[in-house]
Amino acid sequence: MIQVILDNWLGLVLASLAAIGVAAIWYAPPVFGNTWQKLANVKDKDLKNKFAVKTVITLVMILVTAVVLKRFFIISNPLGLFEAMKVVVWLWLGFIVTYVVAGGTFEKVPYKLMLVDLVGQLIILMAMGAVLFYY
Repeated sequence: MIQVILDNWLGLVLASLAAIGVAAIWYAPPVFGNTWQKLANVKDKDLKNKFAVKTVITLVMILVTAVVLKRFFIISNPLGLFEAMKVVVWLWLGFIVTYVVAGGTFEKVPYKLMLVDLVGQLIILMAMGAVLFYY
């Protein structure tokens, strides 16, 4: 795994930046940020509380995602961008959708909130996957 990081550090950094950029747009107040905050019952003060800690944790999770996604590309060896996106969609469907919907159902998470998060995660993963395919 260390070799994946050492050999692909630029791609991992660029994919992480792509994820941050997409998430910043997706969760911006005029896009889905206000909807997300309302459905998740998150207030502005909640977002600001321990912001630095939350940001560091999020950045680490994004980097982990980039490393794992790159590893899946190495294993599956997609021959083109379309094939790489199919890998992304299957990973999203098999791991993220199943986890979010199963857990969210028991936790009484509104389905609209799950949809906002799931579509956002798919777009984020696709952006990361596009970068990682070329790096």
